[in-house]
Amino acid sequence: MRLIGFAIYLGIGAMLHALFIGPQFDWSSAWTFGWLFGWPIMLVITTWVFAIGVAIAVGIVWCCWAWLESLATWRERRRNVAKLKARKLS
Repeated sequence: MRLIGFAIYLGIGAMLHALFIGPQFDWSSAWTFGWLFGWPIMLVITTWVFAIGVAIAVGIVWCCWAWLESLATWRERRRNVAKLKARKLS
């Protein structure tokens, strides 16, 4: 039963290795052994990297949205000032 559990553990590591590194095992690479035997740690690290990447992407979108909103507000104020000047002149 322990051998089956170990085989399942290695199988999960092999599937994650195929997903993130590729299906070809390079036995001289530490990445292969890292994914096969240390896949829970590698999965946590990958999850954090993915979460940080999503947070950066959301931050960039938010900054662009805020910049466009401030640009629109600036243009609206500029138009209102022009309208007020046109009313005062007439």
